[in-house]
Amino acid sequence: MKYNTRLGEIEINENEIITFEKGIPGFEHLRKFSVISLKDTLPILWLVSLEDENVSLPIIDPWIVDKNYEIEISNEDIKELEIEDKEKVAVWAILTIPSGHPEETTVNLRAPIVINMEKGKGKQIILDTEKYKIKHKLSEFSFQE
Repeated sequence: MKYNTRLGEIEINENEIITFEKGIPGFEHLRKFSVISLKDTLPILWLVSLEDENVSLPIIDPWIVDKNYEIEISNEDIKELEIEDKEKVAVWAILTIPSGHPEETTVNLRAPIVINMEKGKGKQIILDTEKYKIKHKLSEFSFQE
């Protein structure tokens, strides 16, 4: 099916739709998203809303940012996301890219997006640790592509 997004019109297959049952903080009213890869923005991908064409969130693999990144998913979140196989789970960190000032980009390592790719279920979880912040300056890290 074709969807209009901030990134243009994109063909999305049913198995590429990720449902966030409670939405994403700040976008609680939106439930259907998809992860889009554009070669011009790699390693940044895009979590695009399929319900509001104006919503697309830049995301990045947190292990590219911090090779020692650690995440512990609670039993409650494992159950909610119906995770049976950890190999089929994707974890993304949301970026904030200030308009006109990409050098001030921050990455949220404290509240990653966790997606059960097998079931098409996603959730933004808040890690129970002080190790990570909601706004780490991306410039503080050396990329580990």
